[in-house]
Amino acid sequence: MSQSIASPLPPPRRVVTGHNANGQSTVTFDSQLTPHTFGDHSNLTMIWSTTEHPADVNSPQDGALLTSGVPPKGVGMTVYDLPPKTEGVFHRSITLDYVIVGKGSVVLGLDDGSKVALTEGDVVIQRATMHSWSNPSDQWTRLYGHMMVSQAPIVNGKELEADWPF
Repeated sequence: MSQSIASPLPPPRRVVTGHNANGQSTVTFDSQLTPHTFGDHSNLTMIWSTTEHPADVNSPQDGALLTSGVPPKGVGMTVYDLPPKTEGVFHRSITLDYVIVGKGSVVLGLDDGSKVALTEGDVVIQRATMHSWSNPSDQWTRLYGHMMVSQAPIVNGKELEADWPF
């Protein structure tokens, strides 16, 4: 990943909780994270990731800095900012994704030719399908994504594979 291009959207802030030595809940991390350019000049910020599922909640490591990557090897939370007039690339990860449109609008493309227009507050449950995200508008769009490793989909007895062209 390289440096991000200028976005008018603020860097995502994340607050991470944990436990102190007395077993009480406390804030472990409170910071704004720097987005990185990803795909077609869009910006991706890894908010948190794990390398396993169920997650180890005892680790003192900053989950945004783990090398789990995208897609994660366990579970990951991302912020994905798409610039205006962005045409997405089709891809598939072997993950179950919960994607929320936080700002603006986006078009979910599917490889059967379907195009689904989504606006702020809409939620997509992405079940390891081939898809793309496009922003045909004149405004930046922000998506919040929660990805977790899944079983590979099986269609007509054939296991589908990841297709990650980034």
